Amino acid sequence: MKKNKKTLKVVQIICLLAAALFMLIQMYSLKAAANRTHYSFLRFLPGMARNATMMLVPMVFGAVFSKKKVHPSESFKYWIMAIITLIVYYLAFFFKEPTHFLMWRLWGVFFPIIASTSVLLSGLIFSMLVQPYLYDLQHKLSEKQNLLVLSFLTLMGFALSAGTMQFYYSFYGLYLILFFAWGMFLSHIHITRKAFWLSVLAGIISFFVVLIGVPGFNAVYWSQVLGHKGAGEWNSQFLNNPTSPFMFLMVLAAFLIFRKVIVTFSARQMRYIIPVVVFMDAPISSMFMNGFRITNSSAVNKIIMIFVMLLVSCLVGWLYDRYLFKFKPFARAVDYLNQHDSLPELLQTVWSKFSRWVINNRVNILTWAWFYVLSFASFLIESDKMRIQINTATDINAAVYLLGTKFFAIVLTTIFLDALFTILYFITTRYWTSNILVSVITIGWAIANKIKLNLRGEPIYPTEINEVVNWKTLVPMIGKTMLIVIAVALIVVIALDIFLEVKFPIKKKGSWKKRGIWALLSLLLFLTPMRFNHDGGMIYHINHGFDNKQSFRNPERDIQVNGPVLNFLNYIDLQVMNKPANYSPSAINHLDEKYKKVAADINKGRKNNVKKQTVIFNLSESFVDPYTFPTVKIDKSAPNPVKFIQSMKGRSTYGNMLSAGYGGGTANMEWETLTGLNMGMFKSTLTPYVQVVPNYSFYPTIGMNFGYSSAVHPFIGTYYSRIEDYHRFKFNKFAYLGSKYKIIDQKKLGKSTYNSDYTTYDNGIKQINERKGGQFINLISIQNHMPYNNWYPRNEYMGRVSGDLFNTAAVRSQMATYIKGTQYTDKAVKKFIGQIDKIHKPITLVFYGDHYPSVLSQSFTAQYPVQMHSTRYFIYSNRYAREHGAKTKLPTRTNNYVNTSDFIAMMLQQTNSKVTPYQALLTEIHKELPAITINFNGDKGYELINEHGHPVEYKTLTKKQKALINDYEMIQYDMTAGKAYGLKAKGFYK
Repeated sequence: MKKNKKTLKVVQIICLLAAALFMLIQMYSLKAAANRTHYSFLRFLPGMARNATMMLVPMVFGAVFSKKKVHPSESFKYWIMAIITLIVYYLAFFFKEPTHFLMWRLWGVFFPIIASTSVLLSGLIFSMLVQPYLYDLQHKLSEKQNLLVLSFLTLMGFALSAGTMQFYYSFYGLYLILFFAWGMFLSHIHITRKAFWLSVLAGIISFFVVLIGVPGFNAVYWSQVLGHKGAGEWNSQFLNNPTSPFMFLMVLAAFLIFRKVIVTFSARQMRYIIPVVVFMDAPISSMFMNGFRITNSSAVNKIIMIFVMLLVSCLVGWLYDRYLFKFKPFARAVDYLNQHDSLPELLQTVWSKFSRWVINNRVNILTWAWFYVLSFASFLIESDKMRIQINTATDINAAVYLLGTKFFAIVLTTIFLDALFTILYFITTRYWTSNILVSVITIGWAIANKIKLNLRGEPIYPTEINEVVNWKTLVPMIGKTMLIVIAVALIVVIALDIFLEVKFPIKKKGSWKKRGIWALLSLLLFLTPMRFNHDGGMIYHINHGFDNKQSFRNPERDIQVNGPVLNFLNYIDLQVMNKPANYSPSAINHLDEKYKKVAADINKGRKNNVKKQTVIFNLSESFVDPYTFPTVKIDKSAPNPVKFIQSMKGRSTYGNMLSAGYGGGTANMEWETLTGLNMGMFKSTLTPYVQVVPNYSFYPTIGMNFGYSSAVHPFIGTYYSRIEDYHRFKFNKFAYLGSKYKIIDQKKLGKSTYNSDYTTYDNGIKQINERKGGQFINLISIQNHMPYNNWYPRNEYMGRVSGDLFNTAAVRSQMATYIKGTQYTDKAVKKFIGQIDKIHKPITLVFYGDHYPSVLSQSFTAQYPVQMHSTRYFIYSNRYAREHGAKTKLPTRTNNYVNTSDFIAMMLQQTNSKVTPYQALLTEIHKELPAITINFNGDKGYELINEHGHPVEYKTLTKKQKALINDYEMIQYDMTAGKAYGLKAKGFYK
C-alpha cells in the first residue's frame, strides 16, 4: 500500500512538472520562429498549444474540485497568490529592465482580473466562485442529461461565435467555466474501454483536422482578401480556437488518458499551478525572458530559462503552501471569508464593509477626487479650444486624449497637489484653507502659463520665477481689467474660505507627529524633480512610468500633454554638460587671449567685414538629395528632381552636412548654425532652444555681428520657443504667420497645407530689399515637412521609385511625394539664386537641409548611420560678392562632410571676412578636426566623421586636435550650462 502511494506521488510530481514545463515554454512568443519554418502547418502549432492549455487546465481543476463544494475563500487564495507572484515578478522585471516601467503595468499587477493579465487565471477564479452551483446542478441531473447539456453548450459556443472569440480579455474567462464543468463531470463518471478508445481516436483525428485544416482555411482566407474587396471578414483559424469542437475532442482525449492521475491530485497541489499560469501569461514574460543572454545561442538561452523558471515556480509554490496563509493578514482574511458559506452573502458583507470604509474615509477620498479633477482642469486650460496638437499635422479632442492616454500623468500631478496640500495642512491646521490654497495656486498657475503661451508661445520656466522682482513692470502688462478680475476673485475666494471654515469645519485626524511625518515625506517628494532628467536613475524611470515624458521640442505641446505642474517640474534640473575641471572666469579669459592671437593671424589674409555683407542662412525643411537615400532607385524616365542644386557643386562650396536628427530636430540644427556650438557635446538629448537659451538674458549668435538681423518663417512661429529665443538673440525682426510682419505671396502646392518654398524665397527677397546695408537673415522653409500624403497632382515620380528599403506601397507613395517636393524646392532655389545674382550688393547664401524626412523607418539608421544623417548643403556667393573679394568655393578636402556648427567659419572664409576670437576657434575646429556630430550609435557624447564619411577614433587625434576639442567644450559649457563668462570678455563673440 505504501509502495503504491509512493509510486502515485512520483507519478503526480512527474505529471505536474511536465505540465508546468509545457506551460512555461509558452512564456516565449514562438510565432516568429514557427513562421520561419518551411512547413505551413507547423506555423500554427504555438497557437494550438496555447488554446489547448487554456481548455485543459480548467478541466483538470474541475476534476480535482469535483468531490465537494468549494468555499469562495479558495478563489481569494488564488487571487492573493497571483498578485504576490506578479509583484515579485514585476519587481524583478523592473529591476532588470527599468526602461519598461509603466503605471499601466503596475495596475495589472494589483488588479489582474480587471487588467486582463491572464484569461486563464481569470477563468480559474471565476470557475472556483461558481463551483458550488455547478456541483448542485450536476448532482441534480443524470449522467445523460449532464452530457447533453455540456455537449450542447460546447457546440453552441462554436456555432454562435464561429470561432471568432479572441481570448485576450478576462471577460472570456467566463467561457472557460464550461471546461471546468466538463472536468467536474468527467472525473466521476464511468467510461467504458470502448468509449475511451473511441475518444482517443477522435482526439487523434481532430488533431490532424486542426493541423491540416487551419493552414488550408488560412490560404482560402487570404485568396479571398487579395481577390475581392470586403472579403476576409471571417476567422480563418476558427478550427484553432477554444470554442472549436475539434480542439475540444483533442483536449478531451488528453484528459481521459491522464484522468486516473488527475483525479488523485489535491487542492493544495493545484496551487503550484497558479505561479506557472502567471509566468506563462504575464504580458512582460517574453521581454523578461529574452533579456537574459547566458550563451551566444538564443535557443540554448530559452531552454536554460525555461528550466530556471520551472525551479522558481516549484520554489514559489512550496513557499506559498508552507508560509503564505500563515501570514496573519491573509490568515485573518481567509478566516473572515470562511464565516460566510454562500457567495451572495459574502458579497453583501464585503460591500457593506467597503461602504462603511468609504464613509469613514470620505474626506480623504473626496479630497483626492477633487485634486484629480483639479489636475485634469489644469491640463484642459492649456489646450487650444479643447484641442491638442499631437503633431504638426494632427490635433485631437483634449478630454479624450488626456483621459485615454495621459491618465497617469494626471495622477502624478494629483500626487504633487496632495503633497502640497499635506504641507499646507500641517502649517495652517485648516482643511478648507489648505484645499482652497492648492486650488487657487493650481488654477492660477495654469492660467498664467496659458497667458504666456498666448503671448509668446511658451510656458513659464523655472528660470523666470525671479522675474517676480520686476512686478512693477509686469503689472501693467496684465491690464487694469485683469487686475480687477483677479482682485474680485481673491475676495470671493477668501470669503468662501471663511464661510467653509466656520460652517463646515473639518477636524484634523491623527497626531501632529503623524501629520508631521506625512508633511516631511511630501516635502521630500518635491525634491524628486531634481532627478527627473537624470537618465537611467530610478526616479527617472518612475517619472517616465507615469507617462510624464518631456520632448523639449515643442513647449506648447509639452505643456498640453504634461500639464502646467509637471511641465514646470521637468525644467527644474536639466542635464546639459559635465563641468570641465578647470572651468572659471580666468580659464575663459585665457581662451579669449589665446584665440585673439589666432584671429589676428587669420585676419591678416582677410579684407572684408561681415557686417557689410548680406548673409542668409537658409534651413530647407527636410531637404535631402533623393539620390542619396539608401538603395533608392528613381526610374530613368523620370526627370532629375534636383538637377539645379546638384549643379551647384561646380560653382559653390558643396557637400554633405551631418545632421543631429532624423525625421525631426529642426531647431537643434538651426541652433548649431546660428551659434557655432555642437549638439554632440551635450551630456544628454535636449533641445537648446527650449532648455538652454531661456536660461540667458542674451545669447550670442552670428547675427550679433551685423547691424540688422532677422528671421523669416512662413509657418507658425511658436515652435521651439523661437519668438522668445530670437528676442534673446537680439534679432530685430521675426516674420511668421500671425506676426505683425506680413508673410507675402503665400502659395501652397497641390493639396499641401504648408506654404511653398516659393513663398519662403519671395519673403527672403523682400527682406533683402528692405535694407540698404549689410544684414543677417535666418530663412526657414516648411514645404517639405512631414507628412507626405500624396499632395501633388500629376506627380511624375509616383510609381517610379523603388529600392530595398522601399518595400511597401505606402512608403513608395510617400517617397514619390517627397521627391516631387524636392523638385519644387530645386526650382524655387534656382529662381532665388537668379534673383540674388541680379542684386548689386554682396550676398552669400548658406543652404542646408536640416534632417532626413521621416519616410523610411528610423530603424534603418543603425544600418546606414552616417548616410541617413547626411543632408545636402552649399554656400553660394552672388556675382557682386565674388567681384568684391568673396570666394567661389572653398577647398574640397575639408568640406565634403561638415557639421551644421561649421557654417559660421565656412561662411566667413568664403566671404573673406575677418573673425572674432570665438570665430577663430570655430575656424580652427573646421580646419584641423574631422566633423564633430552626435554619436550615431545612440551612445552619449560626440562622434568624429572624416571627409570620406567614416568614423574617426578620438585616440588617433594629435595633441593639438585634442586641445582644440577641450577648448571648444569649455566655451560650449560656458554658454549652455555655465555662467556665460565669455560674454564679459569684450570682443570675444562680436
